[in-house]
Amino acid sequence: MATISLDNIERSATLTAQVGQRLREAIAAGVFAPGDRLTIRSVAAALGVSPTPAREALNILATEGSLESGPGRSIIVPPLSVERLHEITEIRVSLEGLAAETAAGLLDAAAIAAIVGANDAMTEATEAQDFKLAMLKNREFHFGLYRGARMPMLSKLIEGLWLRTGAYINLIYPAFGLAKKGIENHRAAAEALEARDGKALRAAIEQDIRYASAHLEAALRTREQNAA
Repeated sequence: MATISLDNIERSATLTAQVGQRLREAIAAGVFAPGDRLTIRSVAAALGVSPTPAREALNILATEGSLESGPGRSIIVPPLSVERLHEITEIRVSLEGLAAETAAGLLDAAAIAAIVGANDAMTEATEAQDFKLAMLKNREFHFGLYRGARMPMLSKLIEGLWLRTGAYINLIYPAFGLAKKGIENHRAAAEALEARDGKALRAAIEQDIRYASAHLEAALRTREQNAA
């Protein structure tokens, strides 16, 4: 019987996990558009890996529901309906509110400074109308908070919900950024975090989610009308 190297298996699993995480971050940040086809070859080329970890990572994300099987051997970014958005929003409000309130009592001064710094960078990018950077810093701000709750399962659930709307975030820009209400919501959240006021932080995060969701719903309805 041939000898199986556990080292090779571990390296393969680690590489697949790395590819999967990079794909998740790209999807959540709105790098891909709704309906985009992600082939094994294109993902492998973009990330500089062999086809095997690219295929395995795509299959994992499809199993999770973050992506869907498309024509041939492709994987596509799934569509999002207004009804599904409503469901996702209500779940996000509950889970992200819980994570934020919990984190307020657990994060140390250095972690709080880093999260507030990400928010400041998001504000600067938004004012400069660099919306790609703003979206990346927005994610850094939110997940800095959620990881601070020290509940890995909760963070994983939240990430899965972000993946289901990430491809559509581009639809709300530039109008969302130019409206500046998002900046105000984040400022309230940052101030509550610095004060370690968990309830105020939860309220600010919930308001931020609902505000962004309302913009996304309007964009989805416009998209549906144009397609009709």
